[in-house]
Amino acid sequence: MSTQTASGPSDVCLLVEGGYPYLLGGVSSWTDSFIRSFPDKRFSLVAFTTSDQERTRKFDLPANVERIVDVPIDACPPGRLPLLRGREAIAPLIRDLQAVLTDGGAQAWVRCVRELDRCDLRQRALLDSRPAWTALERIYEEMLPGAPLVDFFWTWRFLARSLIAIATAPIPPARIYHAISTGYPGLFGARAKALTGRPFVVTEHGIYTNERRIELSVADWIYESGAGGFDVTGTAPELRRVWLNAFNAMARITYDAADLITTQFRTNQLYQIEDGAAEAKLCMIPNGIRLDQFADIPPGPQPRRPTVLLVGRLVPIKDIRTFIEAAGLLRRQVPDVDAIIIGPEDEDPAYAAECRALVRQLGLQNTVRFLGRVRDVKTYFGQTDVIALTSISEAQPLSILEAGAAGVPAVTTDVGSCREILEGPDGPDSDTAGGLVVRACDPQATADALARLLRDGDLRARMGRSLRARIRTVFDQDRVVGLYEALYASLDPASLDPASLDPASLDPPAPRSSQSLRDDGPAAEIGRIPWPA
Repeated sequence: MSTQTASGPSDVCLLVEGGYPYLLGGVSSWTDSFIRSFPDKRFSLVAFTTSDQERTRKFDLPANVERIVDVPIDACPPGRLPLLRGREAIAPLIRDLQAVLTDGGAQAWVRCVRELDRCDLRQRALLDSRPAWTALERIYEEMLPGAPLVDFFWTWRFLARSLIAIATAPIPPARIYHAISTGYPGLFGARAKALTGRPFVVTEHGIYTNERRIELSVADWIYESGAGGFDVTGTAPELRRVWLNAFNAMARITYDAADLITTQFRTNQLYQIEDGAAEAKLCMIPNGIRLDQFADIPPGPQPRRPTVLLVGRLVPIKDIRTFIEAAGLLRRQVPDVDAIIIGPEDEDPAYAAECRALVRQLGLQNTVRFLGRVRDVKTYFGQTDVIALTSISEAQPLSILEAGAAGVPAVTTDVGSCREILEGPDGPDSDTAGGLVVRACDPQATADALARLLRDGDLRARMGRSLRARIRTVFDQDRVVGLYEALYASLDPASLDPASLDPASLDPPAPRSSQSLRDDGPAAEIGRIPWPA
Protein backbone atom coordinates (compact mmCIF):
# COMPACT_ATOMS: atom_id res chain seq x y z
CA MET A 1 0.00 0.00 0.00
CA SER A 2 1.52 3.33 -1.03
CA THR A 3 0.58 6.83 -0.07
CA GLN A 4 1.63 10.36 -0.81
CA THR A 5 1.48 12.75 2.11
CA ALA A 6 -0.81 15.78 2.10
CA SER A 7 -2.35 18.05 4.67
CA GLY A 8 -6.08 18.45 5.07
CA PRO A 9 -8.86 16.79 3.09
CA SER A 10 -8.77 16.61 -0.68
CA ASP A 11 -11.65 18.11 -2.62
CA VAL A 12 -12.40 14.76 -4.33
CA CYS A 13 -11.27 11.20 -3.65
CA LEU A 14 -11.53 9.09 -6.83
CA LEU A 15 -12.03 5.34 -6.37
CA VAL A 16 -10.75 3.36 -9.38
CA GLU A 17 -10.47 -0.40 -9.91
CA GLY A 18 -7.79 -2.22 -11.87
CA GLY A 19 -6.43 0.63 -13.97
CA TYR A 20 -5.19 4.10 -13.27
CA PRO A 21 -2.35 4.90 -12.87
CA TYR A 22 -0.87 1.44 -13.52
CA LEU A 23 -2.59 0.32 -16.73
CA LEU A 24 -3.34 2.02 -20.02
CA GLY A 25 -6.85 1.95 -21.41
CA GLY A 26 -10.05 3.90 -21.89
CA VAL A 27 -11.09 4.35 -18.25
CA SER A 28 -7.50 5.10 -17.20
CA SER A 29 -7.20 7.75 -19.91
CA TRP A 30 -10.55 9.18 -18.82
CA THR A 31 -9.39 9.32 -15.20
CA ASP A 32 -6.16 11.13 -16.07
CA SER A 33 -7.98 13.60 -18.32
CA PHE A 34 -10.69 14.10 -15.71
CA ILE A 35 -8.23 15.05 -12.99
CA ARG A 36 -6.36 17.42 -15.31
CA SER A 37 -9.64 19.13 -16.21
CA PHE A 38 -9.94 20.42 -12.63
CA PRO A 39 -6.53 22.00 -11.94
CA ASP A 40 -7.91 23.96 -8.99
CA LYS A 41 -9.25 20.87 -7.21
CA ARG A 42 -7.12 18.63 -5.02
CA PHE A 43 -7.57 14.88 -5.62
CA SER A 44 -6.83 11.71 -3.72
CA LEU A 45 -6.86 8.30 -5.41
CA VAL A 46 -7.74 4.86 -4.12
CA ALA A 47 -6.56 2.24 -6.63
CA PHE A 48 -8.02 -1.27 -6.27
CA THR A 49 -5.52 -3.84 -7.51
CA THR A 50 -4.32 -7.40 -6.86
CA SER A 51 -1.14 -8.39 -5.05
CA ASP A 52 0.57 -9.60 -8.22
CA GLN A 53 -0.27 -6.53 -10.29
CA GLU A 54 2.69 -4.50 -11.42
CA ARG A 55 2.78 -1.13 -9.69
CA THR A 56 4.77 0.72 -12.35
CA ARG A 57 2.91 3.91 -13.15
CA LYS A 58 2.00 4.29 -16.80
CA PHE A 59 0.87 7.88 -16.27
CA ASP A 60 2.71 10.90 -14.91
CA LEU A 61 0.44 11.94 -12.09
CA PRO A 62 -1.10 15.41 -12.39
CA ALA A 63 0.23 17.95 -9.92
CA ASN A 64 -3.13 18.17 -8.15
CA VAL A 65 -3.06 14.51 -7.03
CA GLU A 66 -2.16 14.62 -3.33
CA ARG A 67 -2.43 11.00 -2.23
CA ILE A 68 -2.58 7.49 -3.62
CA VAL A 69 -3.74 4.52 -1.57
CA ASP A 70 -3.31 1.06 -3.14
CA VAL A 71 -5.83 -1.54 -1.94
CA PRO A 72 -5.02 -5.13 -3.04
CA ILE A 73 -8.40 -6.86 -2.90
CA ASP A 74 -6.81 -10.31 -2.47
CA ALA A 75 -4.94 -9.42 0.74
CA CYS A 76 -6.06 -8.09 4.09
CA PRO A 77 -4.42 -7.45 7.47
CA PRO A 78 -3.94 -10.57 9.63
CA GLY A 79 -5.29 -8.94 12.81
CA ARG A 80 -5.03 -10.65 16.17
CA LEU A 81 -5.71 -14.24 17.10
CA PRO A 82 -9.21 -14.59 18.56
CA LEU A 83 -8.55 -15.99 21.99
CA LEU A 84 -11.06 -15.10 24.68
CA ARG A 85 -11.59 -11.43 24.00
CA GLY A 86 -13.81 -10.71 21.04
CA ARG A 87 -14.74 -14.28 20.05
CA GLU A 88 -18.42 -13.43 20.42
CA ALA A 89 -18.08 -10.80 17.67
CA ILE A 90 -16.86 -13.27 15.02
CA ALA A 91 -20.16 -14.97 14.18
CA PRO A 92 -22.18 -11.74 13.74
CA LEU A 93 -19.42 -10.26 11.55
CA ILE A 94 -19.33 -13.31 9.32
CA ARG A 95 -23.12 -13.29 9.02
CA ASP A 96 -22.91 -9.68 7.88
CA LEU A 97 -20.23 -10.58 5.34
CA GLN A 98 -22.53 -13.30 4.00
CA ALA A 99 -25.43 -10.86 3.77
CA VAL A 100 -23.27 -8.37 1.87
CA LEU A 101 -22.34 -11.05 -0.69
CA THR A 102 -25.82 -12.50 -1.16
CA ASP A 103 -28.66 -10.05 -0.82
CA GLY A 104 -26.91 -6.70 -1.03
CA GLY A 105 -27.40 -5.98 2.65
CA ALA A 106 -26.62 -2.27 2.87
CA GLN A 107 -27.26 -2.21 6.60
CA ALA A 108 -25.13 -5.31 7.02
CA TRP A 109 -22.25 -3.55 5.26
CA VAL A 110 -22.61 -0.49 7.48
CA ARG A 111 -22.60 -2.69 10.61
CA CYS A 112 -19.62 -4.59 9.28
CA VAL A 113 -17.45 -1.57 8.48
CA ARG A 114 -18.29 0.14 11.78
CA GLU A 115 -17.45 -2.97 13.79
CA LEU A 116 -14.19 -3.53 11.89
CA ASP A 117 -13.34 0.13 12.39
CA ARG A 118 -13.80 -0.37 16.13
CA CYS A 119 -12.13 -3.76 16.68
CA ASP A 120 -8.95 -5.50 15.46
CA LEU A 121 -10.50 -8.70 14.10
CA ARG A 122 -9.23 -9.42 10.60
CA GLN A 123 -8.15 -12.51 8.60
CA ARG A 124 -6.99 -14.63 11.52
CA ALA A 125 -10.35 -14.28 13.23
CA LEU A 126 -12.75 -14.11 10.29
CA LEU A 127 -11.13 -16.61 7.90
CA ASP A 128 -8.55 -18.75 9.72
CA SER A 129 -10.09 -19.47 13.12
CA ARG A 130 -12.17 -22.44 14.28
CA PRO A 131 -15.32 -20.26 14.60
CA ALA A 132 -14.68 -19.08 11.03
CA TRP A 133 -14.53 -22.70 9.80
CA THR A 134 -17.75 -23.53 11.62
CA ALA A 135 -19.38 -20.52 9.95
CA LEU A 136 -18.01 -21.60 6.55
CA GLU A 137 -19.67 -25.02 6.89
CA ARG A 138 -23.01 -23.34 7.60
CA ILE A 139 -22.62 -20.87 4.73
CA TYR A 140 -21.70 -23.69 2.34
CA GLU A 141 -24.89 -25.58 3.18
CA GLU A 142 -26.94 -22.43 2.68
CA MET A 143 -25.31 -21.14 -0.51
CA LEU A 144 -23.93 -24.11 -2.47
CA PRO A 145 -24.99 -27.48 -1.02
CA GLY A 146 -23.78 -30.46 -3.00
CA ALA A 147 -21.02 -28.68 -4.89
CA PRO A 148 -17.35 -29.51 -4.21
CA LEU A 149 -16.47 -27.95 -0.86
CA VAL A 150 -12.96 -27.04 -1.98
CA ASP A 151 -14.29 -24.86 -4.82
CA PHE A 152 -16.67 -23.07 -2.51
CA PHE A 153 -13.93 -22.69 0.12
CA TRP A 154 -11.65 -20.73 -2.21
CA THR A 155 -14.52 -18.66 -3.60
CA TRP A 156 -15.72 -17.69 -0.13
CA ARG A 157 -12.18 -17.01 1.03
CA PHE A 158 -11.45 -14.64 -1.86
CA LEU A 159 -14.75 -12.75 -1.66
CA ALA A 160 -14.73 -12.44 2.14
CA ARG A 161 -11.08 -11.40 2.18
CA SER A 162 -11.78 -8.71 -0.40
CA LEU A 163 -14.54 -7.31 1.81
CA ILE A 164 -12.20 -7.28 4.82
CA ALA A 165 -9.52 -5.55 2.72
CA ILE A 166 -11.97 -2.85 1.62
CA ALA A 167 -13.40 -2.46 5.12
CA THR A 168 -9.97 -1.93 6.73
CA ALA A 169 -8.01 0.09 4.13
CA PRO A 170 -7.15 3.72 4.96
CA ILE A 171 -9.77 6.26 3.91
CA PRO A 172 -8.12 9.40 2.52
CA PRO A 173 -9.84 12.47 3.98
CA ALA A 174 -11.92 14.19 1.30
CA ARG A 175 -14.94 16.43 0.86
CA ILE A 176 -16.51 14.10 -1.73
CA TYR A 177 -15.93 10.42 -2.56
CA HIS A 178 -16.35 9.55 -6.24
CA ALA A 179 -16.33 5.91 -7.39
CA ILE A 180 -15.76 5.12 -11.07
CA SER A 181 -17.79 1.89 -10.86
CA THR A 182 -19.80 -0.20 -8.44
CA GLY A 183 -18.06 -3.39 -7.27
CA TYR A 184 -15.10 -2.86 -4.96
CA PRO A 185 -14.81 0.93 -5.51
CA GLY A 186 -18.53 1.29 -4.84
CA LEU A 187 -18.27 -0.67 -1.59
CA PHE A 188 -15.37 1.50 -0.48
CA GLY A 189 -17.38 4.62 -1.27
CA ALA A 190 -20.35 3.30 0.73
CA ARG A 191 -17.98 2.64 3.63
CA ALA A 192 -16.43 6.11 3.37
CA LYS A 193 -19.87 7.69 3.50
CA ALA A 194 -20.92 5.58 6.49
CA LEU A 195 -17.79 6.43 8.49
CA THR A 196 -17.19 10.05 7.45
CA GLY A 197 -20.68 11.30 6.57
CA ARG A 198 -19.28 12.93 3.43
CA PRO A 199 -21.17 12.82 0.07
CA PHE A 200 -20.67 9.88 -2.27
CA VAL A 201 -21.21 9.83 -6.06
CA VAL A 202 -20.86 6.97 -8.56
CA THR A 203 -19.96 7.32 -12.24
CA GLU A 204 -20.41 4.20 -14.37
CA HIS A 205 -18.81 4.00 -17.79
CA GLY A 206 -19.84 0.43 -18.47
CA ILE A 207 -22.31 -1.29 -16.15
CA TYR A 208 -20.08 -3.24 -13.77
CA THR A 209 -22.50 -6.13 -13.26
CA ASN A 210 -22.93 -6.60 -17.02
CA GLU A 211 -19.17 -6.70 -17.57
CA ARG A 212 -18.71 -9.25 -14.77
CA ARG A 213 -21.55 -11.31 -16.21
CA ILE A 214 -19.75 -11.47 -19.56
CA GLU A 215 -16.47 -12.45 -17.92
CA LEU A 216 -18.10 -15.11 -15.75
CA SER A 217 -19.99 -16.61 -18.69
CA VAL A 218 -16.72 -17.57 -20.39
CA ALA A 219 -14.58 -18.24 -17.30
CA ASP A 220 -13.14 -21.76 -17.52
CA TRP A 221 -11.93 -21.84 -13.90
CA ILE A 222 -15.42 -21.99 -12.40
CA TYR A 223 -16.84 -25.40 -11.51
CA GLU A 224 -20.26 -26.21 -12.99
CA SER A 225 -22.11 -29.41 -12.14
CA GLY A 226 -24.67 -28.98 -14.91
CA ALA A 227 -27.51 -29.10 -12.40
CA GLY A 228 -28.56 -25.64 -13.39
CA GLY A 229 -29.20 -26.69 -16.99
CA PHE A 230 -29.23 -24.05 -19.71
CA ASP A 231 -32.03 -21.90 -18.29
CA VAL A 232 -30.59 -18.61 -17.11
CA THR A 233 -33.58 -18.23 -14.80
CA GLY A 234 -32.92 -21.58 -13.14
CA THR A 235 -32.46 -21.61 -9.38
CA ALA A 236 -30.10 -24.57 -8.97
CA PRO A 237 -27.09 -23.34 -6.97
CA GLU A 238 -23.93 -23.05 -9.00
CA LEU A 239 -20.57 -21.46 -8.23
CA ARG A 240 -20.91 -19.07 -11.16
CA ARG A 241 -24.14 -17.80 -9.64
CA VAL A 242 -22.39 -17.21 -6.30
CA TRP A 243 -19.93 -14.86 -7.99
CA LEU A 244 -22.61 -13.08 -9.99
CA ASN A 245 -24.84 -12.65 -6.95
CA ALA A 246 -21.91 -11.12 -5.08
CA PHE A 247 -21.31 -8.50 -7.76
CA ASN A 248 -25.04 -7.76 -8.03
CA ALA A 249 -25.15 -7.32 -4.26
CA MET A 250 -22.21 -4.91 -4.35
CA ALA A 251 -24.07 -2.83 -6.94
CA ARG A 252 -27.20 -2.63 -4.77
CA ILE A 253 -25.16 -1.51 -1.75
CA THR A 254 -23.36 1.09 -3.86
CA TYR A 255 -26.57 2.48 -5.33
CA ASP A 256 -28.24 2.57 -1.92
CA ALA A 257 -25.37 4.59 -0.40
CA ALA A 258 -24.75 6.96 -3.33
CA ASP A 259 -26.14 10.48 -3.31
CA LEU A 260 -25.97 10.70 -7.12
CA ILE A 261 -25.36 8.10 -9.83
CA THR A 262 -24.11 9.23 -13.23
CA THR A 263 -23.65 7.45 -16.51
CA GLN A 264 -23.10 8.60 -20.08
CA PHE A 265 -26.22 7.45 -21.89
CA ARG A 266 -29.85 6.47 -21.46
CA THR A 267 -29.63 2.70 -21.87
CA ASN A 268 -27.27 2.41 -18.94
CA GLN A 269 -29.85 4.05 -16.70
CA LEU A 270 -32.28 1.22 -17.42
CA TYR A 271 -29.65 -1.31 -16.32
CA GLN A 272 -28.94 0.73 -13.20
CA ILE A 273 -32.61 0.82 -12.25
CA GLU A 274 -32.86 -2.94 -12.85
CA ASP A 275 -29.88 -3.43 -10.51
CA GLY A 276 -31.56 -1.43 -7.76
CA ALA A 277 -30.73 2.23 -8.36
CA ALA A 278 -33.35 4.78 -7.36
CA GLU A 279 -34.42 6.77 -10.43
CA ALA A 280 -34.34 10.03 -8.45
CA LYS A 281 -30.56 9.66 -8.05
CA LEU A 282 -29.78 9.17 -11.75
CA CYS A 283 -28.28 11.71 -14.13
CA MET A 284 -26.38 11.64 -17.41
CA ILE A 285 -23.04 13.28 -18.08
CA PRO A 286 -21.26 12.22 -21.29
CA ASN A 287 -17.56 11.81 -21.85
CA GLY A 288 -15.84 14.96 -22.99
CA ILE A 289 -12.90 15.55 -25.32
CA ARG A 290 -10.72 18.55 -26.09
CA LEU A 291 -12.08 19.56 -29.48
CA ASP A 292 -9.15 21.82 -30.32
CA GLN A 293 -6.84 18.78 -30.42
CA PHE A 294 -8.76 17.37 -33.38
CA ALA A 295 -9.47 20.54 -35.35
CA ASP A 296 -6.60 20.50 -37.85
CA ILE A 297 -5.15 17.01 -38.14
CA PRO A 298 -3.03 16.93 -41.31
CA PRO A 299 -3.83 14.26 -43.88
CA GLY A 300 -1.35 11.46 -44.29
CA PRO A 301 0.80 10.93 -47.36
CA GLN A 302 -1.01 10.41 -50.64
CA PRO A 303 -1.76 8.23 -52.47
CA ARG A 304 -2.55 5.57 -49.88
CA ARG A 305 -4.62 2.43 -49.58
CA PRO A 306 -8.24 2.54 -48.30
CA THR A 307 -7.71 2.45 -44.54
CA VAL A 308 -9.73 1.09 -41.62
CA LEU A 309 -8.53 1.71 -38.07
CA LEU A 310 -9.39 -0.03 -34.80
CA VAL A 311 -8.13 1.51 -31.55
CA GLY A 312 -8.37 -0.77 -28.53
CA ARG A 313 -6.63 -3.13 -26.17
CA LEU A 314 -6.09 -6.65 -27.49
CA VAL A 315 -8.44 -8.33 -25.04
CA PRO A 316 -11.50 -10.56 -25.58
CA ILE A 317 -14.07 -7.91 -24.63
CA LYS A 318 -12.86 -5.81 -27.61
CA ASP A 319 -13.39 -8.86 -29.89
CA ILE A 320 -10.35 -8.16 -32.04
CA ARG A 321 -10.80 -11.58 -33.66
CA THR A 322 -14.06 -10.43 -35.28
CA PHE A 323 -12.26 -7.37 -36.69
CA ILE A 324 -9.56 -9.62 -38.16
CA GLU A 325 -12.13 -11.99 -39.69
CA ALA A 326 -14.02 -8.98 -41.05
CA ALA A 327 -10.81 -7.69 -42.62
CA GLY A 328 -10.45 -10.98 -44.47
CA LEU A 329 -14.01 -10.73 -45.80
CA LEU A 330 -13.58 -7.03 -46.57
CA ARG A 331 -10.55 -7.78 -48.74
CA ARG A 332 -12.86 -9.58 -51.18
CA GLN A 333 -14.75 -6.30 -51.75
CA VAL A 334 -11.88 -3.84 -51.29
CA PRO A 335 -8.78 -5.84 -52.29
CA ASP A 336 -6.18 -3.26 -51.27
CA VAL A 337 -7.68 -2.39 -47.85
CA ASP A 338 -5.27 -1.55 -45.04
CA ALA A 339 -6.64 -2.69 -41.64
CA ILE A 340 -4.70 -1.16 -38.74
CA ILE A 341 -4.95 -2.17 -35.07
CA ILE A 342 -3.57 0.24 -32.47
CA GLY A 343 -3.54 -0.85 -28.85
CA PRO A 344 -1.49 -2.52 -26.11
CA GLU A 345 -1.02 -6.29 -26.11
CA ASP A 346 0.33 -6.84 -22.58
CA GLU A 347 -2.96 -7.09 -20.68
CA ASP A 348 -3.81 -10.51 -22.15
CA PRO A 349 -0.72 -11.79 -24.03
CA ALA A 350 -2.35 -15.14 -24.79
CA TYR A 351 -5.30 -13.49 -26.56
CA ALA A 352 -2.96 -11.13 -28.42
CA ALA A 353 -0.98 -14.16 -29.63
CA GLU A 354 -4.23 -15.77 -30.82
CA CYS A 355 -5.05 -12.64 -32.82
CA ARG A 356 -1.65 -12.64 -34.52
CA ALA A 357 -1.98 -16.36 -35.24
CA LEU A 358 -5.40 -15.76 -36.81
CA VAL A 359 -3.90 -13.18 -39.17
CA ARG A 360 -1.33 -15.75 -40.31
CA GLN A 361 -3.96 -18.48 -40.58
CA LEU A 362 -6.14 -16.31 -42.84
CA GLY A 363 -3.17 -15.09 -44.88
CA LEU A 364 -3.79 -11.46 -43.96
CA GLN A 365 -0.18 -10.43 -43.28
CA ASN A 366 -0.40 -7.79 -46.03
CA THR A 367 -3.83 -6.58 -44.89
CA VAL A 368 -3.83 -6.42 -41.08
CA ARG A 369 -1.14 -4.46 -39.24
CA PHE A 370 -0.54 -4.42 -35.47
CA LEU A 371 1.03 -1.15 -34.37
CA GLY A 372 0.81 -1.70 -30.59
CA ARG A 373 1.03 1.47 -28.53
CA VAL A 374 1.68 4.62 -30.52
CA ARG A 375 2.88 8.01 -29.37
CA ASP A 376 -0.14 9.96 -30.59
CA VAL A 377 -3.23 8.12 -31.84
CA LYS A 378 -4.85 11.21 -33.32
CA THR A 379 -2.15 11.59 -35.96
CA TYR A 380 -3.54 8.42 -37.56
CA PHE A 381 -7.02 9.91 -37.96
CA GLY A 382 -5.77 12.02 -40.86
CA GLN A 383 -4.85 8.88 -42.78
CA THR A 384 -7.95 6.85 -41.87
CA ASP A 385 -11.13 6.51 -43.90
CA VAL A 386 -13.27 4.66 -41.35
CA ILE A 387 -12.79 3.80 -37.70
CA ALA A 388 -14.12 0.44 -36.50
CA LEU A 389 -15.19 -0.90 -33.13
CA THR A 390 -16.09 -4.58 -32.70
CA SER A 391 -16.43 -4.74 -28.90
CA ILE A 392 -18.98 -6.95 -27.19
CA SER A 393 -19.27 -4.45 -24.33
CA GLU A 394 -18.57 -0.72 -24.22
CA ALA A 395 -19.79 2.41 -22.53
CA GLN A 396 -18.98 5.58 -24.46
CA PRO A 397 -15.79 4.76 -26.36
CA LEU A 398 -13.30 7.62 -26.55
CA SER A 399 -11.83 6.30 -29.79
CA ILE A 400 -15.15 6.91 -31.59
CA LEU A 401 -15.54 10.37 -30.04
CA GLU A 402 -11.99 11.41 -30.93
CA ALA A 403 -12.07 10.04 -34.47
CA GLY A 404 -15.51 11.60 -34.96
CA ALA A 405 -14.18 14.97 -33.81
CA ALA A 406 -11.63 14.64 -36.62
CA GLY A 407 -14.40 13.91 -39.14
CA VAL A 408 -13.83 10.15 -39.45
CA PRO A 409 -17.09 8.13 -39.69
CA ALA A 410 -17.44 4.87 -37.80
CA VAL A 411 -18.69 1.32 -38.01
CA THR A 412 -19.47 -0.02 -34.53
CA THR A 413 -21.25 -2.88 -32.85
CA ASP A 414 -24.55 -2.11 -31.17
CA VAL A 415 -23.13 -1.80 -27.67
CA GLY A 416 -23.15 0.92 -25.04
CA SER A 417 -23.86 4.37 -26.41
CA CYS A 418 -22.47 3.69 -29.89
CA ARG A 419 -25.88 3.87 -31.56
CA GLU A 420 -26.73 7.11 -29.77
CA ILE A 421 -23.38 8.64 -30.78
CA LEU A 422 -23.65 7.67 -34.45
CA GLU A 423 -27.36 8.06 -35.08
CA GLY A 424 -28.47 10.71 -32.60
CA PRO A 425 -32.23 11.14 -32.26
CA ASP A 426 -33.09 10.70 -35.95
CA GLY A 427 -32.13 7.07 -36.58
CA PRO A 428 -29.89 5.21 -39.03
CA ASP A 429 -31.48 6.47 -42.27
CA SER A 430 -31.27 10.18 -41.53
CA ASP A 431 -28.88 12.64 -43.14
CA THR A 432 -27.36 13.25 -39.71
CA ALA A 433 -26.11 9.68 -39.12
CA GLY A 434 -22.38 9.56 -38.45
CA GLY A 435 -21.76 5.92 -39.25
CA LEU A 436 -23.20 2.42 -39.36
CA VAL A 437 -24.15 0.09 -36.49
CA VAL A 438 -23.92 -3.71 -36.81
CA ARG A 439 -24.53 -6.76 -34.64
CA ALA A 440 -21.76 -7.86 -32.32
CA CYS A 441 -19.72 -10.95 -33.23
CA ASP A 442 -20.74 -10.70 -36.91
CA PRO A 443 -17.68 -10.47 -39.20
CA GLN A 444 -19.77 -10.44 -42.39
CA ALA A 445 -22.01 -7.57 -41.28
CA THR A 446 -18.93 -5.64 -40.14
CA ALA A 447 -17.17 -6.23 -43.46
CA ASP A 448 -20.25 -5.20 -45.47
CA ALA A 449 -20.65 -1.97 -43.50
CA LEU A 450 -16.97 -1.09 -43.87
CA ALA A 451 -17.11 -1.82 -47.59
CA ARG A 452 -20.15 0.39 -48.02
CA LEU A 453 -18.32 3.38 -46.57
CA LEU A 454 -15.00 2.69 -48.27
CA ARG A 455 -16.63 2.39 -51.70
CA ASP A 456 -18.91 5.43 -51.41
CA GLY A 457 -16.85 8.60 -50.95
CA ASP A 458 -19.88 10.91 -50.82
CA LEU A 459 -21.56 8.84 -48.08
CA ARG A 460 -18.31 8.65 -46.15
CA ALA A 461 -17.79 12.43 -46.30
CA ARG A 462 -21.39 13.19 -45.30
CA MET A 463 -21.28 10.83 -42.33
CA GLY A 464 -17.92 12.22 -41.25
CA ARG A 465 -19.30 15.78 -41.27
CA SER A 466 -22.42 14.74 -39.34
CA LEU A 467 -20.46 12.89 -36.69
CA ARG A 468 -18.07 15.81 -36.25
CA ALA A 469 -21.00 18.19 -35.75
CA ARG A 470 -22.60 15.92 -33.14
CA ILE A 471 -19.35 15.46 -31.23
CA ARG A 472 -18.77 19.22 -31.14
CA THR A 473 -22.29 19.89 -29.88
CA VAL A 474 -22.58 17.22 -27.20
CA PHE A 475 -19.14 16.08 -26.10
CA ASP A 476 -17.14 19.28 -25.67
CA GLN A 477 -14.89 18.88 -22.62
CA ASP A 478 -15.59 22.38 -21.32
CA ARG A 479 -19.31 21.66 -21.22
CA VAL A 480 -18.73 18.32 -19.46
CA VAL A 481 -16.47 19.96 -16.87
CA GLY A 482 -19.26 22.44 -16.16
CA LEU A 483 -21.69 19.57 -15.57
CA TYR A 484 -19.36 17.92 -13.07
CA GLU A 485 -18.74 21.26 -11.36
CA ALA A 486 -22.51 21.58 -10.92
CA LEU A 487 -22.73 18.00 -9.64
CA TYR A 488 -20.01 18.56 -7.03
CA ALA A 489 -21.57 21.86 -6.00
CA SER A 490 -24.95 20.20 -5.50
CA LEU A 491 -23.33 17.66 -3.16
CA ASP A 492 -21.02 20.01 -1.26
CA PRO A 493 -21.55 23.71 -2.02
CA ALA A 494 -18.74 24.68 0.38
CA SER A 495 -16.19 22.85 -1.78
CA LEU A 496 -16.73 25.09 -4.81
CA ASP A 497 -16.38 28.78 -5.45
CA PRO A 498 -19.73 29.72 -7.04
CA ALA A 499 -17.96 32.31 -9.19
CA SER A 500 -16.16 29.50 -10.99
CA LEU A 501 -19.41 28.12 -12.37
CA ASP A 502 -20.44 29.31 -15.80
CA PRO A 503 -24.24 29.04 -15.92
CA ALA A 504 -24.10 29.13 -19.71
CA SER A 505 -22.30 25.78 -19.71
CA LEU A 506 -25.39 24.11 -18.28
CA ASP A 507 -28.27 23.35 -20.59
CA PRO A 508 -31.80 24.44 -19.70
CA PRO A 509 -34.02 21.69 -18.33
CA ALA A 510 -35.34 19.31 -20.97
CA PRO A 511 -38.69 17.53 -20.91
CA ARG A 512 -38.44 14.35 -18.85
CA SER A 513 -39.24 10.92 -20.20
CA SER A 514 -39.73 7.64 -18.38
CA GLN A 515 -36.04 6.97 -18.99
CA SER A 516 -34.79 10.27 -17.61
CA LEU A 517 -34.86 11.92 -14.19
CA ARG A 518 -37.51 13.26 -11.92
CA ASP A 519 -38.11 16.99 -12.15
CA ASP A 520 -37.13 17.57 -8.53
CA GLY A 521 -34.03 16.98 -6.46
CA PRO A 522 -30.38 17.79 -7.17
CA ALA A 523 -30.00 15.12 -9.84
CA ALA A 524 -32.57 16.85 -12.03
CA GLU A 525 -30.36 19.93 -12.24
CA ILE A 526 -27.51 18.07 -13.97
CA GLY A 527 -29.53 17.22 -17.05
CA ARG A 528 -29.73 14.92 -20.03
CA ILE A 529 -27.64 14.67 -23.16
CA PRO A 530 -29.06 17.35 -25.48
CA TRP A 531 -28.87 15.93 -29.00
CA PRO A 532 -28.56 18.63 -31.65
CA ALA A 533 -31.63 19.42 -33.66
